[in-house]
Amino acid sequence: MVRTWSHRLVECVLTSILVVHIAQVRIIFKLPEHIGHYPHPLAYVEWFTSLRRRDPVSGQFVVTRSTRNHQRNVSVISADRFAHPCHLQAQCGRKITLDWTSDNVLEMVSAFHVNSYISLDTFVALSDCY
Repeated sequence: MVRTWSHRLVECVLTSILVVHIAQVRIIFKLPEHIGHYPHPLAYVEWFTSLRRRDPVSGQFVVTRSTRNHQRNVSVISADRFAHPCHLQAQCGRKITLDWTSDNVLEMVSAFHVNSYISLDTFVALSDCY
């Protein structure tokens, strides 16, 4: 989970609200010294959709890959924005595809449940969402 800020106009008052987004970290890196100094490592991440839709049975948030122009929505962010890890469960029907492995499931599945019951920190962070 990554901390981001959302600025919303509420009753003519601009407020900043801490928002949690789900991202898959692909790589963490530091910039070479000749490019300049940055105080924290950077991370290349792929975003998932906002925490807006809940599964009616489990109550868990359902997310899919976020896209822009039919490509995965990606960013380079400062690693200090990481809130804490989260657990995604593949959303599946009555049968689980035997092709899925722990190495490829994030690439093969289109929708995931954000497991809010995996830890108390995750439960508390997600209970305040929307």
